[in-house]
Amino acid sequence: MALSLDTILKLPTLHKAGIVALISVVILGAYWQGFHRQKMKRIAAKESKLNDLIRDRNIKDNIAKDKDKFKAELARMNDDLQNIITKLPDQKEIPALLKGISNMSQEAGLEVLLFKPQGETSQQFYSRVPVELKFVGSYHKIGMFFYYVGTLPRIVNIENFNITNAQQKKKDELLLNTSCVATTYRYVERATAPPKGKK
Repeated sequence: MALSLDTILKLPTLHKAGIVALISVVILGAYWQGFHRQKMKRIAAKESKLNDLIRDRNIKDNIAKDKDKFKAELARMNDDLQNIITKLPDQKEIPALLKGISNMSQEAGLEVLLFKPQGETSQQFYSRVPVELKFVGSYHKIGMFFYYVGTLPRIVNIENFNITNAQQKKKDELLLNTSCVATTYRYVERATAPPKGKK
């Protein structure tokens, strides 16, 4: 049986209220499904994006607040790098440094048996420059030589240190045969790659 406006008006009040409620629910459901739910999804997506932007802004604000601290840290690190680089001689300083080590052994009163620069070995940003040393002298003179080496402004490591009794005396001093490798390091500047398309 088809419902017309006249039939609906003749129905009891409770039925009319039920029909109005049913129509309202259908209208609200259609509104929710077709418009409101999509709008809520868009709002949720925008809120999520807003939260991300706020978080990003807060991180950048904190970085901006610490900008002076970061600049000071960067300047300190650059100073440290320059300080380290000054302790690594460049290619033209190596002969003078090696000559200085040779002179120190003589100043300490050692008899130098061997002073042999070995091949340079390259690492990432530096090269190792080892020198094989053999000398004879008293315990105190050997200590004096190592003290002199330790006062150099450049980095010089003493490695493979070996000491044996020379079985001889000179002016009541027991002489010792000593061998070691004195290694210094040379700073190697990385060559920058040419731009593509250019030789």
